[in-house]
Amino acid sequence: MKPTQLDDGNWRLNIPASFSESGTRQRLFFKTKKLAELEAERLKSMANLWGSTSRKIKASTAEDAAKATDILKGHDVSLAYLATRYVEDMAKLSRSKTFAEAWTLFEDTREQKSDEHKRTLARIGRKLTASIGKKMICDITHEQLEKALNKDFGSPHTFNLALRSASPAFNMAVTKGWAKENVCKRIEKIDTGRKKAVASLTLNQCRKVISACKDYRGDKSLHENLQVNCDAALPAIAIMLFAGVRPVETTRLDWENVDLDEGTILISNQKAKTDRSRFFDMPDTLKAWLELTPRHERIGSVCPPNWKRIIQAVRKKSGIGESGNDQLRKTFATMHLAHFKDVNLTRSIMGHESGDVIFTNYRGIVKPKTAAEFWGILPTENEVIKESEASA
Repeated sequence: MKPTQLDDGNWRLNIPASFSESGTRQRLFFKTKKLAELEAERLKSMANLWGSTSRKIKASTAEDAAKATDILKGHDVSLAYLATRYVEDMAKLSRSKTFAEAWTLFEDTREQKSDEHKRTLARIGRKLTASIGKKMICDITHEQLEKALNKDFGSPHTFNLALRSASPAFNMAVTKGWAKENVCKRIEKIDTGRKKAVASLTLNQCRKVISACKDYRGDKSLHENLQVNCDAALPAIAIMLFAGVRPVETTRLDWENVDLDEGTILISNQKAKTDRSRFFDMPDTLKAWLELTPRHERIGSVCPPNWKRIIQAVRKKSGIGESGNDQLRKTFATMHLAHFKDVNLTRSIMGHESGDVIFTNYRGIVKPKTAAEFWGILPTENEVIKESEASA
């Protein structure tokens, strides 16, 4: 490669394809012979240093490859492999969604959940979308998400709830290829301090709620909307109180799932909160109360029509409060664990995945003597009505 002077005084350098960075023959023009010679020497040096392949790439690219090779010393991986993985990752992330789009699709997957669960997701989604909704979910860092959670959810409880609710959405994003990782896993929950003891109903409250399953039509002590017949509420109340079945699961339960001859109850995965079926032997106390319902009436839903008004009336007349139906399940857990002393048995009936929750939250709340009296609350004892009326 020797420079040639042209009529106009400039110099031309003819570069063969084997030396050209483009891989094809080139003609380069320079103002002086010296500049042309320097470029020729550079191209020859590149060829000697990097081999024939490097003649077809830019010098800066070759230098960058050398740096990458130094970084990868000790790692058995090629630049070509890394480049392929990078292109594949970028192709996946290019199909990513904004947080707002991803959250909407996530909510669609929760359609079978309870109304309360869906309302919670909608409320959390609105707040997070206002903060990070326009960001691509693949670009959201755990620092950005934590900042949004701190901004929109001030208390430790609401912060932890929002974090717990957002985690499945990011899991879905990873599964769909919209994000590389679930950044929620990098965020620590806030310590809420020592937990309060579970509010278990007293024995007298248990008797009152059972005795409250009566006909209140025309009862002026109740709001007009709650003057309903609550006779048929007893089976559902008994199932929550003496088997710890969740309120929402009870509303989905049919009599065909309750086998009084075998003494068993089936909570199918379609009706369970956790999407997992469970099958358990009902305690004798529960069986005794359910047998009060004549066989010919054991059809359809365990909960009677107009259930929301009926359960409100029962709560009102028994005095157990607005969240009382959830207390029925908690009362079961404390009484069952104290009496039978079998964490795994209590866990399997309640539908918890592990016994840790049972042991931590329900152990030692009531004395064994109180628990024994609880399981002795039977329909054959007139004390149920007598004590509740006496304390009314």
